[in-house]
Amino acid sequence: MSHAPLHYLRRHTACPRPTTWRTRAADDVRAALALACLDDKAVPLDLLGAGPVRSRADLAARIDALTEDLLERMDDEGWDPGAAPRAVTSVLAASVPAAEAALLRAAAGARQGEMR
Repeated sequence: MSHAPLHYLRRHTACPRPTTWRTRAADDVRAALALACLDDKAVPLDLLGAGPVRSRADLAARIDALTEDLLERMDDEGWDPGAAPRAVTSVLAASVPAAEAALLRAAAGARQGEMR
């Protein structure tokens, strides 16, 4: 049994991501969608893509695409907080309160001058 040298076992820090309002919004929405898809079954992923989800990679790609669609929808609405529920239901064909809350937080940050 061979043992790897200890330096291979050390964790390497990843490059830090810039913490912009958009990055935080994407992370929050992505997390909300993942929980809704896996825990609540509130988001019918099989109806929102090119077919059934067959792997974790497929699930991650679908969640990323839906997240980007939601952010683009909010961009089109000028990050108006009232647009969050409409964006979620139009993209996801369901009400997902956690995703709406994430978009509302992002809209509030955008309104406070973080957006531009």
